[in-house]
Amino acid sequence: MTAGAAEPQVMLAHGGQLRGLWEGGGRVFRGMPYAQAPRGALRFAAPLPVSPWSGVRDATAFAPMAPQLARSARAGAPMLGGDDCLAVNVWAPTAEPGAHLPIMVWVHGGGFFRGAASEPLYDGAALARRGVVVVSVQYRLGIDGFMHFEGEEHAAPANRGLLDLLMALQWVRDHIHAWGGDAGRTTVFGQSAGAGALACLMGMPASRGLFQRAILQSPSVACQTLQEAAAARHAVAVLAGVEPTLAALGAAQQAAVLHAVHRLASEPALRQQHGLGGRNFFPLRPVVDGQVLTAPPLEALAQQWADQPPALQVLVGSNAQEMRLYHVPGGAIDRVTEAQVHAFAQDVGLNASAAQALRSMLPPAQQTPGEWLCALQSDYYYRVPAQRIAALAHRWARSAHGYEFTWPSPQWRGRLGAAHGVELPFVFGNLHTPTGQELTGPTPPAALAEALQQRWVAFARDGNPGWVPYAGAQPPVQHVGERLFCAPHTQPERFALWEGVL
Repeated sequence: MTAGAAEPQVMLAHGGQLRGLWEGGGRVFRGMPYAQAPRGALRFAAPLPVSPWSGVRDATAFAPMAPQLARSARAGAPMLGGDDCLAVNVWAPTAEPGAHLPIMVWVHGGGFFRGAASEPLYDGAALARRGVVVVSVQYRLGIDGFMHFEGEEHAAPANRGLLDLLMALQWVRDHIHAWGGDAGRTTVFGQSAGAGALACLMGMPASRGLFQRAILQSPSVACQTLQEAAAARHAVAVLAGVEPTLAALGAAQQAAVLHAVHRLASEPALRQQHGLGGRNFFPLRPVVDGQVLTAPPLEALAQQWADQPPALQVLVGSNAQEMRLYHVPGGAIDRVTEAQVHAFAQDVGLNASAAQALRSMLPPAQQTPGEWLCALQSDYYYRVPAQRIAALAHRWARSAHGYEFTWPSPQWRGRLGAAHGVELPFVFGNLHTPTGQELTGPTPPAALAEALQQRWVAFARDGNPGWVPYAGAQPPVQHVGERLFCAPHTQPERFALWEGVL
């Protein structure tokens, strides 16, 4: 069917049909459920497939986001989203079934408690115009997706949000041919918690064969131990005014639980008060439960890949000044004390001499406590995990490519810099969305967006983003900034400080 004709339709493998929209010469299908709505008895259960249907279903509107609060919500703010959130969206060029187009499956970030595939920043049209089928996925967040209820495994399996993603990828495998996509050419890509979730999946045998390539942008791979998960459950329950059980939290007013999670996420002192150390930047994360996740992601990848090297190609990287996103906009960077820096280093197991060595590597003007904490946290949460994944992929996977995003955003009087998420408007080509403008300012370089999209799509197409693979004693990475060049990281000794810690 050609653009300009009646609304595009596709038929899925089970015979059910879907009606989408033409937008900008491409096809868009929104809000397609890949699992039954997790409500009632299914709220904390493993996802169940959607039953087949006959006839044509409408797929022109996004599904609700997973229940959450707005990022800047205050006490009493209304809940956003709804329980019927397990859905995918597809942007596809005009193509017939059997066209064998590469697939790119997007997993959004948001600290495992907020975010949505319907965010305009993640509109996949610009990437689809380059000849790929783009799929975006929603999964359960917060207590529904990631709170661990120890001893209640049958009623609430661990890491339900990860199980959702597995089912979504199975849906893509089974049905993407309807849009001309080739399930054997699937690239998963995600950022922050989305990339962390994908790193978890990459170490799970159940994910084998569901994707052939992975792009991890600033992967947030820190997981909780069973003890940390129990502390998080008790903290949320206390703040919500209920018992820390599945029955009580499930029956609690949802807004009260969401506000409890939101408060823990935004108040470090409150997290500490409830036994969640500085390692836990957000209160809910995947849990190393021994069944769904048998080990933290970096360990699981090392173990699984050594036993059975994967037929997987990996592109992974981070931004040069990740934590400025969290410390600059509210001015926290200017209020940090040296005691707070030392406390964080101690919490994550970095000795005082290594922490001091990192400080000495910063430019003199950036050796304030706030800049020092930003650098430590940027490395711990994102930059070192990205480098570790690249090294593991180089050793065991089919190929590895690394990058470092260095373009300095002029936002917040030039202090935002190459912060967490600043690459996203460039990757999706959505520079002029509200979030894109907030991250990049009013005049971002369109050429950088062109370059990033071209390279991401090239990797999805044939596993080669156009620069030298990550290999050797000083592995090269693509530096993505005001100019693009391939060279080793500028401070490899900074990564070495974290040996034995990460």
